[in-house]
Amino acid sequence: MSQAPAGALETWLPQAGTDRYYAQLYCPPGPRQALALIEALRGEIARIPASCSSPTVALPKLAWWREELAHLQRGSPRHAITRALGNQIPDLPGAALALVSGVESLLGGYAHASRADRRAALLGAHGPLWACALAASQPAGKPVSAQALPCAALVEEAYALRDARPLLEGGFSLVAQDSVATSVAQHGVLPVLPGAWHAAVLGVDIECTLTDLRQHLAQLSDRQALRPLATLARLAIATLEEVRAGGCRVWETRVELTPLRKLWLAWRERAGL
Repeated sequence: MSQAPAGALETWLPQAGTDRYYAQLYCPPGPRQALALIEALRGEIARIPASCSSPTVALPKLAWWREELAHLQRGSPRHAITRALGNQIPDLPGAALALVSGVESLLGGYAHASRADRRAALLGAHGPLWACALAASQPAGKPVSAQALPCAALVEEAYALRDARPLLEGGFSLVAQDSVATSVAQHGVLPVLPGAWHAAVLGVDIECTLTDLRQHLAQLSDRQALRPLATLARLAIATLEEVRAGGCRVWETRVELTPLRKLWLAWRERAGL
């Protein structure tokens, strides 16, 4: 990846029908543009493992983004997203670099010792960029709710579980060993076939993530200012509920809510229902 990808800026922003689009739909116009740019940058970096067949393919793409962020810090960005961002968010280059490094560190493995370790890794990777997004979504100088970043990490965990197959096939570390142990205790000998094996193990993960995400969302203060995060958390919860209802068969299928349901959930969050 030696050159900046071509394409108008609009092609990189969250598109209608996606969860991130509906999460930002009822955000005021000022913050919405900044949030869309931050999310576009996060998405381009974070989706690399799922779009690649192996870490060998993913690492050069992450290296390109590392180089691009250095260009952004020097004031000479090449990509449409980084050109649009410019220097309007001083902490953003370092936060995006943390995501590049975090994704790199999660490549080439397979499992974490525990769900807590996995969550900490996701928070370390995504947290700094989420901090920029959360700060951009509320008045300048107002501190971000203490529950916001842990809630954001759970959102990232929820979507990673939903997208387990392409992430695992791309070499992304996702399996939690304590979930494997719990599944063995529940089911005895685990199935051999990948689909059934992952359904059993990730079913434990999904149940735990749902419980924790509901709790963090309920405790999230100042939800009006943090509406994009709260809306995305509701969408993630509804998605995982659908995955669970389908038997956690993440190896065979990718669950996606309908646009109408996403709009309904976004409207309910805006209305405080």
